[in-house]
Amino acid sequence: MSAALRSAENALILNQELDEAISAQLPTHITETVQDILGGQYTKVLREHSPIANNSNEQQQKELQGSGDIDTYIDQLLKSVDNDNSDNDFMLLATGIACLNAFVQTNWTGPLLDWSVSQLLVGVEDQQLDKKIHTHCLNSLSADSEQVYHLTQRLGLLSMARRILLHVRPKLATAPFWAMRAIFIQQQLLDEHAGSLQELLLSLAQECKFDNEKGEKQLKVRLELELGLIYSYYGQDKEAFEKMQQAQQTSEFQWSLSGALGRRTKHQTFDVTQLVVLAESSNKDQQQQQQKEEQEGEDQLKPETVELQDDTLLDHIAFTKTEQNDQEKDKRHGNLRIIDQCLLLAFCLNVKNTNPEHGLTSTEMTPYVTRVLENANNWMVHTMGLLLKTRLEANKSRTVERSALQLQALVDQIKVEDSGVEERMTYFYDLLLPSKWDMERELAKRFISLGVVRSALDMFERLEMWEEVVACYQMLEQPTKAKEVLERLMQEQGDQVPKLWCIMGDVEQNPDHWRKAWEVSNHRSARAMRSLGAHLYRQKDYDGCIDCYQKALAINPLFEGSWYVLGCAGMQAEQWEVSLRAFQRVVALDNEQAEAWNNLSSIYVHLDRKPDAFLALKQATKLKFDNWRMWQNLLIVAADVGQFADAIWAMQRIVELRWDKVRDECVDTLVLQMLVDSVMQNWKDASDRDGVRLQRQVQRLLEEVILNRITNSPEIWRICAKFYLWQKRYTDALEASVKGYRAVMHDTRLETDQEVFERVANVALDTVDMYETLGEQEQDNAPVCADWKYQARLILKGLMGKVRDVFEETETYERLQERLDDLKRA
Repeated sequence: MSAALRSAENALILNQELDEAISAQLPTHITETVQDILGGQYTKVLREHSPIANNSNEQQQKELQGSGDIDTYIDQLLKSVDNDNSDNDFMLLATGIACLNAFVQTNWTGPLLDWSVSQLLVGVEDQQLDKKIHTHCLNSLSADSEQVYHLTQRLGLLSMARRILLHVRPKLATAPFWAMRAIFIQQQLLDEHAGSLQELLLSLAQECKFDNEKGEKQLKVRLELELGLIYSYYGQDKEAFEKMQQAQQTSEFQWSLSGALGRRTKHQTFDVTQLVVLAESSNKDQQQQQQKEEQEGEDQLKPETVELQDDTLLDHIAFTKTEQNDQEKDKRHGNLRIIDQCLLLAFCLNVKNTNPEHGLTSTEMTPYVTRVLENANNWMVHTMGLLLKTRLEANKSRTVERSALQLQALVDQIKVEDSGVEERMTYFYDLLLPSKWDMERELAKRFISLGVVRSALDMFERLEMWEEVVACYQMLEQPTKAKEVLERLMQEQGDQVPKLWCIMGDVEQNPDHWRKAWEVSNHRSARAMRSLGAHLYRQKDYDGCIDCYQKALAINPLFEGSWYVLGCAGMQAEQWEVSLRAFQRVVALDNEQAEAWNNLSSIYVHLDRKPDAFLALKQATKLKFDNWRMWQNLLIVAADVGQFADAIWAMQRIVELRWDKVRDECVDTLVLQMLVDSVMQNWKDASDRDGVRLQRQVQRLLEEVILNRITNSPEIWRICAKFYLWQKRYTDALEASVKGYRAVMHDTRLETDQEVFERVANVALDTVDMYETLGEQEQDNAPVCADWKYQARLILKGLMGKVRDVFEETETYERLQERLDDLKRA
């Protein structure tokens, strides 16, 4: 393929005009086709320039009109025009792009098209043919039992684009990229994520090869950004962030979160540090392009922006006049290249995905949106920025009204021709913009949050989103009407629609309805099995639950929640291999699922794979740093497998988290004794390292972590005394032993409960033995306790005096008397 033709391919991805020198090297029909696509003239491309336009014979058209099988029809046309000619391949690529963009224009960006698929294929409008093609595409574009939204318009265009782009995929460098875009659009039509489409998307992405050294840096930026959005869509936030970072580095775009003094309210009398994004586009060889984008942005109309009507809150932060603010003004407000604005919006989405839904997330996301809306140079980028802004403002009392009005304006603008098709499409694939029906669904849900359920119900009925319709009737406490809606739909559509049976099952909580859905779907409705599995789990029928979820996940494996419930059911049924596979899949789908890591460790313990259990718990505690139960599990497993350093750290975390609530229970003295013994006896750890190396850590655990908080445990003092004795800190060892005795001698049950008396007596005798052992030992050129006999007798006399009237006749009391007599004789 010629370099000029490759430049034409690149121009279609980047939406950039061909320069005159390259145009002169290309045939006229190719340069015209490129200009038409860049200008949004998709109809002209499909009718006048496409190799398959008017290329079908009468027999092929009759077969299409009879069956509506547009896939077979396109395959036949592709065979007839396939001649291994690079110009012809390029024109096929252009045809696929025109079909895809026309489909997106119809269902995402607007303005609406004024022709049908039948007009394109057979030259005249044929409503029966359009209906047959639509029905065929509803089935052919479904994947993994997930259905296409049935009111999607001109599905035939997507089916054509998909067929053509996959056909030319091995022949042209950018064809896999366009095919990836088409498959991702297909995914967004489905009810849920489809595993087969995800695999295809990642496979197509790997086929895309762009090289900075060949002047394809901007192509690489787009590929990395769009792949990041795909990962984000599927909830793979870590991979998404990595791809976005790669795109940022390739683009040489610099940004950071920072603080700037300013005020948010009209009556504020003091300055507060506000979170802002400081950003600059690369200035290498790109100033001219940036200036061009700025000029175009100023000349073009912008989406309607609803002003904030509030007597307190400022619409924009009023930044304080300071030297730092003045220095950072350009980074805070200066213009950015459009692709860099798309990157900022992508990073904003990643913030939302990787953080729980609370106020801090909203605070973190707002600066990204604000920075883009400062000077959005593209209609679609501006639209996406406003959409994110409406979501951020939806839960704030002072902005909730503006949020709903702005979202309504964004829904309405699809029908308005206030900007050209070309501008709306230029950066569409670099933004995760919802389809027009998803935008309307979001608006209806916004109405529900405001309590306007009836208006939301009307919208859902118009969109024929029957699940939401049923939910609204249930909110209105009209379950009978919800059932009537479903019965009417079954009469109209027949009782062989699995989705309707599933919704009926949800309404009536009748497992027979989900079984019926499974049957009428010819055992292909993953949703029916998910719902039935969840029901059986609640009924504690774990074997039945496992069977249902295994069937559902064999059809569509991209349901993290389903894998999680399957894992739990496997644990309940003690089917350890089933639960092991399930939780391994959960953490593969979401590496930050702490509970799944914790459950995985329990399974490893049952399977006697304790080293694996230890690694799983390390990950769990990393993700849930304040969950003491996970630290408790890690403590036991780490001690068991000889990971003593981790056991010390786990015990420290447990004490820090629990000591003020359950002081007497937060230290596992058996494990503490093991940790001390590992140092004193120099046990080898799991990595064959000497235990004595942890002497300092154990000492810190005892003195700074435990004894700083817990002083009423004789067992802890006993362990501490033993450790000090090993360190030859005789004075400290004796003192620890005495403190252990004092911790128990004040027990109020001492004079009434014989078991308590015996426990205290044993501690007292141990302390007396410690006096006898250490009293005459030399430390710092002096005996540890010169009057040790007196102190030892004092302990015994004090205890015996307290309990003489109650326990004088007991064996334990006699032991105390004998020990006292021994001391006197000594």
